Amino acid sequence: MLRTPGFDVVVGNPPFIRFQYFEEESREVAFGHLRDAGYKPTKLANAWAAFVQLSIELLKPGGRLAMVIPAELLQVQYAHELRARIVSSFEHVVIIGFRRLIFPEIQQEVVLLMAEGKRAVPAEDCDIHTIDISDAAELDANVMLRRIAHTPARHSRVGMKWTALYLSEAAYKAIDRAQGNKRLTALGHLASVDVGIVTGLNAFFVIDDERAKAVGAEKLSVPIIGKTGALKSVLFGSEDFAAYRKLYPSRLLNLAGVPESRFPKKLVAYIEHGESEGAHTGYKCRIRKRWTDVPSVYTPDAFLFRQIHSYPLLVLNGAGAASTDTIHRVRLKPEVDGSILSACFVNSLTFAWAEVAGRSYGGGVLELEPREAEELPIPYFSDLDLDVGHIDQLLRDGDVDAALDYVDQRTLIQRLGFSIVQTRAMRNAWRELSNRRILRK
Repeated sequence: MLRTPGFDVVVGNPPFIRFQYFEEESREVAFGHLRDAGYKPTKLANAWAAFVQLSIELLKPGGRLAMVIPAELLQVQYAHELRARIVSSFEHVVIIGFRRLIFPEIQQEVVLLMAEGKRAVPAEDCDIHTIDISDAAELDANVMLRRIAHTPARHSRVGMKWTALYLSEAAYKAIDRAQGNKRLTALGHLASVDVGIVTGLNAFFVIDDERAKAVGAEKLSVPIIGKTGALKSVLFGSEDFAAYRKLYPSRLLNLAGVPESRFPKKLVAYIEHGESEGAHTGYKCRIRKRWTDVPSVYTPDAFLFRQIHSYPLLVLNGAGAASTDTIHRVRLKPEVDGSILSACFVNSLTFAWAEVAGRSYGGGVLELEPREAEELPIPYFSDLDLDVGHIDQLLRDGDVDAALDYVDQRTLIQRLGFSIVQTRAMRNAWRELSNRRILRK
């Protein structure tokens, strides 16, 4: 059990240890304390979160907390409980972010979390100030005094990830209000999102046409893509796949359910060579009943970017291809028109919310997990009059703003009733957050 709270201040830089590397005995001690304090730790949690959570519990009323922690605090789902506890436990919170990486050797974005006024009785919200500075050299004792007067306080809404706190006031209000519009539909109500195919060893299972022919696997393989860069617009057709297969291996060995007696001799030789190279020893391969059987092979209706550089896309699969786990697979609900969905996905609100819902990494990449993707708000209406070909061409030409203008006008403005000013603020929200992560070096 935790000792009776009695510390005035807790200061720390807790260790960043993922669950699977958190020594089991120590982890169970930490998780036991968390459960005693009313938390519900999960296997997704990192050790730093436990340190911060328990530090809050050790503070006495009026106490202060200061921590150097990963910027995951702002973004990840497993930190949702911690964000809520911070809001309810403190009167004032300041989060200092950095435009440059403080620890570039580990590509880990960090923030300084400073909270004061530990409450004796939890409340529903607190005022939060966010400050962005260039790097540690700009951090001194007066940084908050200089900046805080010019940084509006926000009363954090529990459901909103804290990435949005770095938005300008107009942009923040625009997406906060818009996301609650009851005529928007969560992507998860229109489609299911799943990770791509986990082969266990792409270098073995994903082969080019020449290799497939050489080992007699032309009928024992399926078309597949594994490069997000191949998806340039809302449509991915046979011509796009033909261009892709000229550059990259594009056949996936699909041997599940096929008796070994039906394997061509050259394929058996290929498998034996793979075993001599240790292909079967990787974790994902060795846990299978037969290591060569890649599970969950199917052709999705659409693809969704998992890792995003410029902007997210939902891409209709017109090539009949599967995808590796670098690209999410999307299955549409029976009544959903895939062309309309992929087209109306290209709007300022959905783009902005993807920046809020996802998590960014040191290199400027935004990652969306399936659950986060399914929460994206979509202005989908089955009778939308959208020229999908026009949107497709604008994106292929690199004119994303023109594509957004076109879709915003027909969805956010005409169908949902948002004003031009509100819609522009949503676009600014997307730009502010995407620029913030892309420009961080």
